Amino acid sequence: MANEAYTRTNQALFFARKAIESWQQAESSNALDALTQAQYHREHAVFHLYRGALALIHEVADRYRWPLVDARQVEAVLVPSVVQRFPGPELAELTELADSKGTWLAGVIGAWQRLQAPPVPADSKAESLIASSAVATAEWSCADAQEALQALSDRVAAYRDGMQEW
Repeated sequence: MANEAYTRTNQALFFARKAIESWQQAESSNALDALTQAQYHREHAVFHLYRGALALIHEVADRYRWPLVDARQVEAVLVPSVVQRFPGPELAELTELADSKGTWLAGVIGAWQRLQAPPVPADSKAESLIASSAVATAEWSCADAQEALQALSDRVAAYRDGMQEW
């Protein structure tokens, strides 16, 4: 059972939920390191949400016996050329969500890509006491992460209901 595709999806959803809860606690904390803790839990949530989306793709691929189980990047699978090779409503829907700006999946992928990007040198005219080599980018909020978790959980439930054999 530990090697089944659905267990990776369940684990990713569980840990994403825990990371988002910790993120919320860190944001409401008055501790000295609250900002650092919030950033850590934000990155933790992004990691597990991305991993959950990838695990869902693996779960769908496993159900249809597609050779996509070895995919390591969500962006590499959710492209029109892959959907044409492996037609299925689940993969087509995820591809459409990934391509549409403002959707939960596009938000997860965008947050993941920003997390993986190298830091950009900051403007030297910044009025801060602490030197930083990174420029603040459009942050992904906790509400965005909660929305993505709920949408991902809904997609998992819907796909599993549709893939059951009676």
